[in-house]
Amino acid sequence: MVHVKGDEAFFKERGFGKLLGFGKKPGLIVVDMIKGFTDSSMPMGSDLTPQIKKVNELLNIMHRTDLPVFFTTISYDDDTFADSGIWYQKMEGLKTLRAGTDAVNVDPRLDFRYGDGLIVKKYASAFFGTDLIARLNAQNVDTVIIVGCTTCGCVRATAVDALQYGYRPIVVEDAVGDRSLASHEQSLFDMRQKYADVLKTEEVITSVSSKYGKDSLTALINE
Repeated sequence: MVHVKGDEAFFKERGFGKLLGFGKKPGLIVVDMIKGFTDSSMPMGSDLTPQIKKVNELLNIMHRTDLPVFFTTISYDDDTFADSGIWYQKMEGLKTLRAGTDAVNVDPRLDFRYGDGLIVKKYASAFFGTDLIARLNAQNVDTVIIVGCTTCGCVRATAVDALQYGYRPIVVEDAVGDRSLASHEQSLFDMRQKYADVLKTEEVITSVSSKYGKDSLTALINE
């Protein structure tokens, strides 16, 4: 196992893992759920079918309550990949994420609607080198619900930056995925202790429905 009860007790004794909770208004960030990452035949892809189902459940409640949704993609439009800096030298698979190709498109299984934001990024964090902060501030968002992939990479980087910029990060445990189960579990443990609240999809839906929604949770479940 990546972590055991002894690890959790050790951190808890030292004051780690406190809950941040929801603030006044949440927004959903769907990190890199693009074909290049969700198609297991792609060099950087893996099967994220279970996560896509959970993300759609969260998209449903966010759309119903008129709360902001932001998708991200990684896309490079420079023929020499200069817009990826030296990152592509570390991960050659980034060369598959060329602008205009199917690899950079949001997975069509997701309920990506007109009005949802699309953030085009070049690096791991959804915040780095993008206008995400301006978009969040314009809609008075103080809590970011983070889903997508990969848990150890772009999800984690986004959660850390969210915290550092003063937003309350909530990572949805069963709506994030990774190529490596070990990396996934360790990253969730680390984020839970130091950077974000880590909740299940059902917990997030319950909180959003009760705090911000006009529809009852029962109506959503029975639909």
